[in-house]
Amino acid sequence: MSGLIDTLVGRAGRIAAAVLLTLGVAVLYALAGNLPFFQSLEAQTLSWRFQMRGPAQPGRQVALLMIDDRTINALGQWPLSRTYLARAVRMLARDRARVIALDLLFTGPGQMSSPEVDAALRAAPSDQGGSTEDPFRGREPDRVLAKAISDAGNVVVPFAFAFLPSQANVVALPDAIARAAYRVYRLPSDTGLALSIVPHGVVAPWPMIAEAAATAHVSVLLEQDGGLRYDHPVIGYRETFYPSLPIETARLFLGLTKEDVVVRFGQGISLADLTLPTDSQMRLLVNHYGPTGTIETYSFLDLIEGRVPDGTFRDRIAIIGGTALGVGDTFITPYSRTLPGAEYHATVINNILQDDFLVRRDWTSMLDIAAIVVAGLLTALLASARAPVLAGGMAAILMAAWGVVALAAFVWGNTWLNFTFPAGAIVVSFVWFAMTGAVHEQGLRRRAERHRRNLSRYVPSTVATTLADRDQPFQSDRTQDAAVMFIDMIGFTRLSETISPADGMTLLRAFHSRVEAAVSAHNGTLDKFMGDGAMATFGVPEPRATDCRDAVACARDLAKDIAAWRGELTAAGHPPVRIGIGLHHGPVMVGELGGKRQVQFTVTGDTVNVASRIEALTREHKATILASDAVIEAARATADEDATEGFVWLTNQQIRGRDRTVGLWGWRDGSEDDSGGKSTPAA
Repeated sequence: MSGLIDTLVGRAGRIAAAVLLTLGVAVLYALAGNLPFFQSLEAQTLSWRFQMRGPAQPGRQVALLMIDDRTINALGQWPLSRTYLARAVRMLARDRARVIALDLLFTGPGQMSSPEVDAALRAAPSDQGGSTEDPFRGREPDRVLAKAISDAGNVVVPFAFAFLPSQANVVALPDAIARAAYRVYRLPSDTGLALSIVPHGVVAPWPMIAEAAATAHVSVLLEQDGGLRYDHPVIGYRETFYPSLPIETARLFLGLTKEDVVVRFGQGISLADLTLPTDSQMRLLVNHYGPTGTIETYSFLDLIEGRVPDGTFRDRIAIIGGTALGVGDTFITPYSRTLPGAEYHATVINNILQDDFLVRRDWTSMLDIAAIVVAGLLTALLASARAPVLAGGMAAILMAAWGVVALAAFVWGNTWLNFTFPAGAIVVSFVWFAMTGAVHEQGLRRRAERHRRNLSRYVPSTVATTLADRDQPFQSDRTQDAAVMFIDMIGFTRLSETISPADGMTLLRAFHSRVEAAVSAHNGTLDKFMGDGAMATFGVPEPRATDCRDAVACARDLAKDIAAWRGELTAAGHPPVRIGIGLHHGPVMVGELGGKRQVQFTVTGDTVNVASRIEALTREHKATILASDAVIEAARATADEDATEGFVWLTNQQIRGRDRTVGLWGWRDGSEDDSGGKSTPAA
């Protein structure tokens, strides 16, 4: 595993892994970007973009007349008498509205006119251009409405497609709806037509009303999250295709014939010189303008009662819909959770007339894929070349930068660039490279620890740690105080003559193990083994106040351990083992000795030489341990009463090669010959 990680985090491996990761995300975008899960994520980012952009100003081509709670309270019933709707149509026609769209489904016959309705109409201003007599008052409301629609000649009445058989009221389409179908369309030449929407029937308006008007569908399909993002200007039914209310209303507003509207499947819809961009499913991506009321709105009651100024609807589109409680439908948009259906249709009509739809086409998909690749590769390079925290910050900046680009394209270009997948490429690349980097670092730490352990087999562990943590060799020596200990196995040369080399090696290893254990237990540094002897220091590489106390305690414990081991050897028939230990404290030079290729970290100086000479004097003084007065005094200074227990003053000794004498203190393990020494107990 570590070898694989090493390959992955190498330069070539890093580039290869980055390419594979980003290509994987790009392939996922191409193959699964339309899955509900990813669509839901991306739709949320689109809603954020709408909210960050804020409401936009719609055109003035459309105005709304809403049947609100005031209208219902004043006119007293729902559904409203169609006589009221007829009055509204006539008033709008008299005000020279260019198109009148009724966002109301007239699925059955209307109620007969009542005396209350007649009284209300008589009380309202006349819609007959000065005449006080209404020839349709008191007659069948459907005929009244149909006559008003026919006289206006510019009214669109809706029907709806049923996607469950139980919802439809007709299966075979009446002529009034069949005439609404597109007459010019171009099917794709390279692939078959496969629209995902398949109606099972139609909710048709009352025939008398449908025959008097133009018709168009008002079917609205929501996304998985309940949001309303797409309009469906083309829905096929029994191999014929029908326009939506916004398309038909815009056609009439522009004065176009049916033949002027061309459906190009997989591309868009042309209304003369105006082209509407659709996706492969012939959907238009709606550009919402704002919350409820963003589009100019009037109360239906105010129109009926004459409170709307003349000319308000001149050369405009008037849409009649409902907002009263229980009247009409509402939809979730980025700005509102209750946008009225009539205002939604007005939004789409404004998008058409102002060429204001959002754009998401093949070229935007190519930009998305390019962003995925660039974002993934940049993140991979950053994550592999920087510290994790810094790389994480830069990845966050990169994600924010793409968010700014996507927002700018949305605000100033009405272009919907995918944010989810480029951001996902950034996250995937960063997490992957951070993870492999962490595994690699862990592997480096394990190898460093293994190297340190291996190094500790040949140099002191404290020195091994110091060397392992350095990038360069020691550049200069330094002088410091340290306690130096020399240990020697007495008589090993003579002993080796009587045993085999293998037994001699076994004996030395056992001896060295005891020395190592004692030195390590008392914070010492085992400098080197020298055949049947050893050298240790206390206070290297860093001196401590307890160095001499530790050295004395180490020597005493080692001597006791060797005495016990000697008993075991003797009991087993082996020759006895004795040792001599010399201790001295003073300044030493710490540094590296050796040639150009191989060096040894050690200590040198007069203190080392004196310690070695003191160890040699243990035979002369018949002592297991000899310590200089410098060691004893420093050990006493730690205020530890037991620090020098068992040591006795011996003499001021002349050391070979030195002019000055050294005061010596001796310690015997109890099995040595006690003759010949002065025994003044140590205080």
